[in-house]
Amino acid sequence: MTSILLILASVFVVAAGALMGVALHDRERRLVEQAITDPLTGAFNRRHMDFCLDSAVARRVRTGEPASLLLFDVDHFKRINDQFGHSTGDVALKRLVTLVSTRGRRLDLLFRMGGEEFVLLLPATPYAGALAVAESLRETIVAADLLQGRARLSISIGVSELAAGQSAASWIDDADAALYRAKQGGRNRVSASAGFRLAPARVM
Repeated sequence: MTSILLILASVFVVAAGALMGVALHDRERRLVEQAITDPLTGAFNRRHMDFCLDSAVARRVRTGEPASLLLFDVDHFKRINDQFGHSTGDVALKRLVTLVSTRGRRLDLLFRMGGEEFVLLLPATPYAGALAVAESLRETIVAADLLQGRARLSISIGVSELAAGQSAASWIDDADAALYRAKQGGRNRVSASAGFRLAPARVM
C-alpha cells in the first residue's frame, strides 16, 4: 500500500510540474506577443519591425536573398476620424490589418509604424513581385467595405527592394520617398523607390 501511495504521489508531482510548465510557457508566450504587437490593430509593432528588417538585411548579406517592403498609409485618414469619429477610424484600421494579414503569404509580416501608416515586409521577394503585391493590395482595399457603407478607403503605397549593402534605415527611407511621391501624385496609387522606373497608374 505504501508503495502504491508513493507511486501515486510521484505521478501527481510530475503531472503538477508539467501543468505548471505549460502555464509558465503560455504566460511567457503572451508576454512576448504583447512586447511585439500593436495593441490596437494586432499588427506587429515598430520595435519588432526593426528587428525583422535587420534580419532581412543580414540574410541579404549572407545569402543574397532578396526582400522588398511596402510602406503604405490610409489616404485622408484624418478626414475619416473627423467625419465619423476616432472609434470608427480605429475599427477601420483593425479591419484593414485583418484583410492585409489574411490575403498574404504566411512568411509576409505586417507592422504598424504609427497612426495609419504600415509596413508589409515581403521576404524572398524581388521588386517585380512586390509591385504585383502592392497593386493587388491597393485594389483589394479600395474594393473592401471597411467602413460599412459610410465611405471607401484607399491607400497609397511606396515599394522598395532591399539593395546590396543597404541598411534597414536607408531601405525604409527609400520606401518613404516612394510613398511621398504616390501621395503627391494624387493618392490611391503605387510608386517605386528611386532605383526603379515606374509610371504609377491610378485606378478610380
